[in-house]
Amino acid sequence: MAICKKNFFTFILFLIITSILTSNVFGGVNDLKISKKNLIIIKYDIFFLKYQHRVLSRDFNFMVKYQNIEHDIEIDDLGNIKINIFAKMDVLRYTKKKKYKPKLADCNIIRNKILLNKLGYSLFTLKKNYSISENELFSAVKEKIYNFIELNDKDIDNLIDSTVINITIIHPIKKFNINCSGKISELELS
Repeated sequence: MAICKKNFFTFILFLIITSILTSNVFGGVNDLKISKKNLIIIKYDIFFLKYQHRVLSRDFNFMVKYQNIEHDIEIDDLGNIKINIFAKMDVLRYTKKKKYKPKLADCNIIRNKILLNKLGYSLFTLKKNYSISENELFSAVKEKIYNFIELNDKDIDNLIDSTVINITIIHPIKKFNINCSGKISELELS
């Protein structure tokens, strides 16, 4: 009987302590404020993680095959946003099976596939087919990243204009690596 009373009081004490701790923790989370800078970084992170499968997809054997894509987002003190994307080409395919050197169009295709799920280039010749415009790129970023209330249109336009994307395609043979950059809504990266 004494053991039963002891267990009962221990259980009650456990419930009281847990309820106090959880109420403080959830109260603290509700009062947590996130800066706009951190929110933008989180939104870009989620966006790139959500849509990187568009580039890694194995649907088309005609496209360059990538084995992994990584990204990094930085915002400096002036509010300039820099996005770095590292796309690693499939080692087995491009060392043993196919001889392919990445081109500038491949950088644009990576950006276009992630943002709009379109190539913007013809499949076999890699010539621009003008199915993508700067307005579409701008609108995609505006709708998918800056869709929260605290920013007005002028701020959003300035943030998108100050966003630079840098894409590095890493070939298994290092001398064939390629790098291109430009504004995120620019039609052609250079």
